Amino acid sequence: MAEKVKQIAYENRRYGYRRIHLCLQREGVKVNHKKIYRIYSCLGLKVAKRKNRRKALGERKVEILITKPNQRWALDFVHDALADGRRIRLLPIIDVYTRQCLKIVVETSLSGKGVLKALEEAKEEYGVPEEIISDNGTEFTSNAVLRWCNESKQAWKYIAPGKPYQNGSIESFNGKLRDECLNENWFLSINDAKIIIEKWRQEYNNERPHTALCGKTPNEVGKECMQLKTGTSE
Repeated sequence: MAEKVKQIAYENRRYGYRRIHLCLQREGVKVNHKKIYRIYSCLGLKVAKRKNRRKALGERKVEILITKPNQRWALDFVHDALADGRRIRLLPIIDVYTRQCLKIVVETSLSGKGVLKALEEAKEEYGVPEEIISDNGTEFTSNAVLRWCNESKQAWKYIAPGKPYQNGSIESFNGKLRDECLNENWFLSINDAKIIIEKWRQEYNNERPHTALCGKTPNEVGKECMQLKTGTSE
């Protein structure tokens, strides 16, 4: 019996004595669960506890109505590859209201510090967002990001795990980026990718009409909002 218990435990490392007892029962072995527990303990078997995932500090409810620029920025990673097979990572940052793509970072790797650098650069050009929304990726929940949010009093909201639709704006944008740019181009180098992707970003902001914006481009909506804010018009 001990050998059988050991075999099941070694083949299924996440099984405790109760599940092993059930396995034996399914095989027609009639044995009391207390005996299995004694054997399990004597063999020194145990199920290793998994490390608890670090909980993000942001709120998970995404229900607020977006009515103005810089009310919410959204970001998420996109993956692609160069012609030589090297992987690259893209980090688009968009304004949820105007649909403007504020920035697309293109690198072979991006850490939490790289995310913060991109956000600081976007803030210098577009202003400070009231909140930022993302998934719970390690780059977005790193100590550097959490410290930055605390020190700068920046609100950062996280969608619930497995619920990408809660950040639908960036999901929609990344779909367009994939379909219209990444799938249509062959990147010979990282610099080549940066040039082509930046060109597409400019076209997206300045030339691509958006159905959700009544046929206007993101930059047209952004410009109109700025004029309303400053009380000027052409």
